[in-house]
Amino acid sequence: MNRRSITLLLTLFGLPALPGLAQTAIGGGTCNSATLSGTYELLLSGRQLTSTGAVTQVFQGVGTATFDGLSKVTFNLTANTVTTTQSFGTQVTYSGSYSMQSNCVGTISITTGDTATFTLEAYSQAPSATAASEFAVVGSDASYAFNGTGNSQPATCPTTITGAHEFNATGSGLSGASVTSTLDVAGILQFDGQGNITANWTQVSNLTTTQVAATGTYLVGAGCLASATLTDTSNNKYAFSLSFNSASPAFALAATSPTLLFDGLGGAMQPAAVTACSTSMLNGTYYLDLSGRVSPGGTATKILAADGAATFDGLGKVTFNLTSNAVNGSQVFGAPLTYSGSYSIQSTCQGSINITTGDTATFAMVAYNFDATTLLPKSFTMVGTDATYAYTAGGDRQPAACAVSTLSGTWPFSGTGNSLSGSTNTGLDDLAGVLQFDGQGNVTASWTEVSNPTTTNFSATGTYTVTQACVGTLSLTDTSSNTYAGAVSVFGVDADGYPNNFELVMTTPQLIFTGAGRAAFVNPGEAVDNNADFEPGTTPAGSVFSIFGAALATKVSQPTTVPLPTTVLTTTVTVNGELAPLFYVSPTQIVAQMPEDIKPGLATLIVKNGSSTSNAVAVTMPTASPEIDVYGNNLAVATFTDYSVITTANPAKVGDTVVLWFTGGGPVDASGKLTTGAVSPSGLSPVTGPYTITVGGVAATNISYVGLTPGSIGLYQASFAVPSGVASGNQKVVLTISGQASNAPLMAVK
Repeated sequence: MNRRSITLLLTLFGLPALPGLAQTAIGGGTCNSATLSGTYELLLSGRQLTSTGAVTQVFQGVGTATFDGLSKVTFNLTANTVTTTQSFGTQVTYSGSYSMQSNCVGTISITTGDTATFTLEAYSQAPSATAASEFAVVGSDASYAFNGTGNSQPATCPTTITGAHEFNATGSGLSGASVTSTLDVAGILQFDGQGNITANWTQVSNLTTTQVAATGTYLVGAGCLASATLTDTSNNKYAFSLSFNSASPAFALAATSPTLLFDGLGGAMQPAAVTACSTSMLNGTYYLDLSGRVSPGGTATKILAADGAATFDGLGKVTFNLTSNAVNGSQVFGAPLTYSGSYSIQSTCQGSINITTGDTATFAMVAYNFDATTLLPKSFTMVGTDATYAYTAGGDRQPAACAVSTLSGTWPFSGTGNSLSGSTNTGLDDLAGVLQFDGQGNVTASWTEVSNPTTTNFSATGTYTVTQACVGTLSLTDTSSNTYAGAVSVFGVDADGYPNNFELVMTTPQLIFTGAGRAAFVNPGEAVDNNADFEPGTTPAGSVFSIFGAALATKVSQPTTVPLPTTVLTTTVTVNGELAPLFYVSPTQIVAQMPEDIKPGLATLIVKNGSSTSNAVAVTMPTASPEIDVYGNNLAVATFTDYSVITTANPAKVGDTVVLWFTGGGPVDASGKLTTGAVSPSGLSPVTGPYTITVGGVAATNISYVGLTPGSIGLYQASFAVPSGVASGNQKVVLTISGQASNAPLMAVK
């Protein structure tokens, strides 16, 4: 096998197919009824209000939703209601039918146990998954306007719960069957693994903050469900219902006592390696949504909805930068706010924030959702007050950088808010729908709004922005010429470093709401992958990469001329406006070379197929990110010096010189001119970054060359001797350049 043949082999390893669509699109996918299949944790909240916005009836249910993947759905819930009386812990079963459109928005029609209609949206579906992992609903029956969320249950339900678990919730203060206030709650549940529970939480009601400490017992039952009973230090008794959505576990919860009810979400706080928290662990920039209300008698008379970022310095100083919308005697929308002060985190991961500049406010805070590698919290939640509002807030770590193209493709969203008549709250609103971003600043939207409990459908178009700091704006005009102004904060970095969530606040003179958007599938930037192992965000300049999507080309074509063309059939690819050379095009995949002069950071990529232009996507460009080519069952593409492939039947021996083939080596000391799309210079062009190679965990000390393969396009090679001390068998081989470790495929050693 000659070197050119190896180059061709490497660039074409693995060409998985995706369904074709008429519109050229990067990433994405399509939904149908099978998108929701199996059993999900379900949290369902309902309210009935008077025409003046007073809450007269409350429903909260926690349990499961089971979708059969065809058209049937069943809700099994532990329901707590406040109507003319209090009714807590009632088991209810609702069933009916559901359907899902291609844009991941659908409907549920409940016909047994109740008569209700819901708008349904599915999201967080990975390309290889058989079903979406999450959904949201809004809807109504004869008594309530509903909103709800669901997360897929684990394959194996937890049999017990151990350790500290954060939770945050909202609810109502009660006096018998009357709602007296709105509640916001944040705290910790500590499970001992043997049936005993200790709880500490802060609850805010109007401008009163109360600390609650309680103890009790809990029981983990069948079907990923659990219950707990607690008594606080004032002898108030509480009943908790939990429904798990991960084995960690994470859960939805509902809690009741004769004087309150609340529901929300919780989950394991930190990995076992984190034995204690400290102020220094909360460090960096997090998205922040801040909601404030005062609700005497259960009717919100003052409302604040703000969105932006919170920056912690790791030493005790914090700054909030927000876009604020307030209804407080008048409507004030889009006002910039900056608050700053101090914070501290105790060993229990609970802490406090004291704002002293821009406002005077005090918050109780919980840090949680720790990164398993850095052991730092990804998220925090808090409740508190100033002189005007009772607040609830949350934050999640933001990406290192964003661009307009960070928001691209289909993003379902849902939210809750208030309908308005001037500065008067006239009711509560629940919304669910979908935002379609083109990656270049244009957006279309459709949503359902449920209010008291009238259901109305809307569609709108507009524009959006996203800054490098991951905050932005959203401006929409619906078909009735109503205009909506919004602030957006992007967050939720996944394992590959791509955000798949955003928080938003939206206003119009008749509405104010806070919500969240989620990528229906994965961020479309993750459909641009290093061609060696199809990992996103690992293609530095000069390397070979793949783009996956729909209608990317009219048919399959593979050019044979060098330099590579930048147009094949009618398809072109641009990165930051620069044409990329093309190895291969098909309706569902393109293989191309990243232009040599693209700088590290975020780049924007677009595919054109004739007159059809794809969504623009943001691609993370590393300095170097070696990815070893693989074949078969995660076997490294490694050869002897005669180009014969190393296999289980033809293993390498200790001392043999082998050649490892990879892409993503980054900058080189070129032996001649580097031209994108043309073959590498004939001499040796070693990488400029420091490098190491290990085989089976043993470092190779005899490395003769790591650099571009002469006469190839975008292909690198590493020549080294198999080190002594490596055990026989298939051993992991890892190449590290400039501190970036490669994938770890297997190489046969004897």
